[in-house]
Amino acid sequence: MYKIGDEIDGHCPRCKLNTYQIVAATDGHSVMLATCRTCRNQFAWRPEVSVDAFRLKAIKKLQQLQRSKMAGPPEVSSRGRRKGGDFDAPLKALEALNGPALAEEVRTRLAASARPTATAAAGTDAPASGVSSTTAERWRSLTANLSWRDGKPYQVTRTYGIGDVLLHKAHGLGIVERVVHANACLVLFRDAETVLEMALARSALDR
Repeated sequence: MYKIGDEIDGHCPRCKLNTYQIVAATDGHSVMLATCRTCRNQFAWRPEVSVDAFRLKAIKKLQQLQRSKMAGPPEVSSRGRRKGGDFDAPLKALEALNGPALAEEVRTRLAASARPTATAAAGTDAPASGVSSTTAERWRSLTANLSWRDGKPYQVTRTYGIGDVLLHKAHGLGIVERVVHANACLVLFRDAETVLEMALARSALDR
């Protein structure tokens, strides 16, 4: 049974992500319309897309990209590796640009200030993405009154501070929790808590 104003999980066609949504129209048994809490867009509700489906779609995109590169001349770019959604990809990019000392310093700071991950209580539903319930709840609390209009597209050349809101192509709406280095910040998303590079000179991106 659903009523208008209830919170429900679903897939947002604008964000192209699984997001938290608000029931906007219902017949009492099924959800007819929903409003995405991230982009505030209203649409016909659709259930969450499984993680496996996301991975399959990503694999197909990579295969298409590989075929297109094989058909044309080789292309060298340092920007592609900055789009990773985990800790390793941006740290490896930092290491490549600035040497191993900087990347190791960031890893040490993260390890020293890492928050403990709480185990979800028995009987509760964990988010479909597999992220810890503590991370998801913290994101919901910090972004309760935010929408995509409050954020700016993430760019590695921008400088971010604690509390800044940004929009990431892979993760959606995020909020900066810590600045771990002059060129790296820890950002909280609904489905991940990850390190992103920042304040990089444009000349460094062309190496």
